[in-house]
Amino acid sequence: MTRSRRLRSRRLHAVLAATVVALAVMLAPLGASPAIGATPMRVGAHSTDYAWFDSAVGPMQMYRDFDTGFSYPTWQDTAAYRAHPDAPAFHYSVKILPQRLSDPTDPINARLAAFLATTPKNIVLTNFHEPDYYNNGRFTPAQFRTGILRFADAVRAQNLADGGTRRVSVVLMDVTFNGYWTWPASEWWPTDARDGGHVDLVAGDIYALPNGTNTPCCPRGYTTGLKWQKPAYMLSFLRTFAVANATPWAVTELGYLEDVTDPTHKAQALRDAVAYARTNGADHILYFDATGPRADWRLRWSTPIGTASKTSAATLAWRSLAAP
Repeated sequence: MTRSRRLRSRRLHAVLAATVVALAVMLAPLGASPAIGATPMRVGAHSTDYAWFDSAVGPMQMYRDFDTGFSYPTWQDTAAYRAHPDAPAFHYSVKILPQRLSDPTDPINARLAAFLATTPKNIVLTNFHEPDYYNNGRFTPAQFRTGILRFADAVRAQNLADGGTRRVSVVLMDVTFNGYWTWPASEWWPTDARDGGHVDLVAGDIYALPNGTNTPCCPRGYTTGLKWQKPAYMLSFLRTFAVANATPWAVTELGYLEDVTDPTHKAQALRDAVAYARTNGADHILYFDATGPRADWRLRWSTPIGTASKTSAATLAWRSLAAP
């Protein structure tokens, strides 16, 4: 073989090798989870009683906290900061009407910029968590999408100013990912093609079906154990949506009740939920240690039924899972 033929042969092999690599990338399984193992998954919680929670369960790797409006001029004024000034991470919600964020002349935008300048550089932020539930006719999905993109613009501007890695989420209810609510999740999620932009991650508030709670058999923190929903099923709808949209995902609220027939059921479900989230590339998973409108999701409930304990199986499980 002549030298010129050998060179042509090598070039052909190089082109074929590059083509194989490109095809492998293009044909990678579409169901693969986004960014699996890219960063360590954080495990944390929100509580309406941090005095109890911190002594029984904390500290956490991440805290979920809320502003019922947009009430504080700086991050250091917030109840979230005052409760855990040295926390490693937060996922924090404010409530600003999306239409106001979309109006560049509205002074709320300057207030937001000033607030963002005081926030931790790694905070995750959202505006109007669960817009699918809390909009109450005040805004449409399209208005929400435009508003959350302007919110994200403000966050990215602050990151450019100080080198931060702040991120913006859209947080929806589990029934929206399941397709059982007024609008599908896709109506609330901004995309480049439709809306001219996107945010950093999608998140869900995931609660197991509370069967029989608040009845003679089962106080509000307990369930009959019937229709028990496994974490792999409950979290799969959120994960599927994230994969379809090629975005990172997180669980911002997780809620389970104590099974009156099995005192270890809830604790095991929490371990299974964290394992599923970690295996499938979740960014973080946070427990909701609070009483909701349907049931009492707090970790404290134990055996005998109605017993509140800092050493309940669920408390010990989450403390172990979220240990820094």
